[in-house]
Amino acid sequence: MAHDLFTDDLSRANNDELFSAIDEFAKAQPSEGWRHDYTAVWGDSALEKTAAFANTFGGLLIVGVSKPKQDVVCKVVGVDSQVELKTAVASSIAANISPTPFYEVFECHAPGQSNKRFCVVRIRSSGALHLLTKKGLKPVYVRNEDEARPADAAQLRRLIDRERELRTDPMRARQQAMNLAGALIVYRGYREKDSPTWFYSGCTPSPTYLQIALTPSEPLILELDRSHEVSLARLVAEVYPRINDGLRQNVAESAESRRANSYEYVWYHKACDYEVRWLINGDGSVANACEMKRAETGTDKALWSVVDLATDIVLFLKLSMLWWQLIRYFGDGHLAVQLRLPGLSLARTDDGIYMRGMDLTYQTAARRKPLSMEAGVILATARPTDMAGADVRLNYFSATTDSTRIATSLLNSLLRCLGHAAVWELLEENVRLLSAG
Repeated sequence: MAHDLFTDDLSRANNDELFSAIDEFAKAQPSEGWRHDYTAVWGDSALEKTAAFANTFGGLLIVGVSKPKQDVVCKVVGVDSQVELKTAVASSIAANISPTPFYEVFECHAPGQSNKRFCVVRIRSSGALHLLTKKGLKPVYVRNEDEARPADAAQLRRLIDRERELRTDPMRARQQAMNLAGALIVYRGYREKDSPTWFYSGCTPSPTYLQIALTPSEPLILELDRSHEVSLARLVAEVYPRINDGLRQNVAESAESRRANSYEYVWYHKACDYEVRWLINGDGSVANACEMKRAETGTDKALWSVVDLATDIVLFLKLSMLWWQLIRYFGDGHLAVQLRLPGLSLARTDDGIYMRGMDLTYQTAARRKPLSMEAGVILATARPTDMAGADVRLNYFSATTDSTRIATSLLNSLLRCLGHAAVWELLEENVRLLSAG
């Protein structure tokens, strides 16, 4: 399997593996995009693209691949050089972009042709304003769709404001995500479940819940309108198949509410007394909250499912990245999770298998094996705590290409807060299977 040019440790790839990864990437991604571009040789245009990536969302620049605008496919041509190329690339970046962005350079040559050289340059956005200092070039470039452009006055103002805000309040996004997650409350015990106005009937806040929120590191100004609300409902139905299935089966109800700068979509399963909420804000934030309690069949024992917890995190990551893609944000963000489980025991079988509770990927007509986690994944403590929290920094591409690892990291942190221990390799493999299932 080819290496992932965005996320893999390419220093461990041998020459032919890296060339194969470049060749396959160029064939699979023939058009440039927000986060990747090509250049046949290293020159001023490559410097502009590097600075633009650094000032926008970061990205991947592949040197040695030709992609003229009129062509529909890339040409993997290589740079004709008998000497190492990456040293010249690194020196050029360091000498001509200030401050120097965080970047990595990996080099290979075409098999059997040591003079046909290629470089993969990975650039990370840091929130700083990166200036091109080379004479004859515009000082500030930004990424726009598939090209690097000189920043206009409005874009330059935004970059300056972003840099100033990150310097003065580096933890803003983290705190905002935690506040947003904590403010999204789920309810239970609606008294008029079958009424058209069920949403306004008597109910009580649920003492058990999962709250999760993602906030962009760069504040956005999004004028919310009905199209955004419809888009959120569509994405929820796409990512969480049980939502529309429950509505069709008349076992669930939905409702919505809005304020000047936010929109909330609510789904409630009447028989299970189970509520889920999704929220979007005009700053690009997205949040989700749901009930965690379920009753063991035939008993009064109250349980919670680690399978549900893992699945909910995975689904939220997918939903939030689709939302960011829709609003055209491909940058960094902070994700915060809060979990409360008073009086609940882990749901597991007699032989230790961890079982699902309220699986939101379930569909009535689908036949499949129930989701579960193997017994050895978690070393459960006999005296767990009932509250946990975790947070992580991420960006669009890490969350889309490496969501399993992000979900595993969050889940591991939450379990440890509760007093449990997880076997990382097994946990990650089980999360991967849940993501694929």
